[in-house]
Amino acid sequence: MRIRVTAFAAAAFGCLALAGCTGGNGTAHRESTDNAQPATTQGDGDSTGYITERTITPWPFTVASGNLACADQAVTFITAEGTYGLNGRARQKHPGPDPIWAADPNNPGKNISLDAVINRGLELCK
Repeated sequence: MRIRVTAFAAAAFGCLALAGCTGGNGTAHRESTDNAQPATTQGDGDSTGYITERTITPWPFTVASGNLACADQAVTFITAEGTYGLNGRARQKHPGPDPIWAADPNNPGKNISLDAVINRGLELCK
């Protein structure tokens, strides 16, 4: 009996801890930090790197952070909202970033350039 109660308590605590790590809508929430995580390589040869609005200036997105990925020179930006193709090669397989692409306050009708993000992403392919 004691083992069952302990196991139940551990399971309940785990569920509560997991619920505390979500942003209220069931998706994981990650706070923006000053330090981007180092690039990692996945098994299929893709490289990824965590970036935030504090690591790229000017920040061209309406979301605070996400992961850049590069595979075969295709640069993507991965967020809770989806995966977006940032360069031509990536847009062959993924939608463009239009839903999260920030307007340029200095150029009405234009968006902030993606060049800095794409260049950072291409570094992951090296």
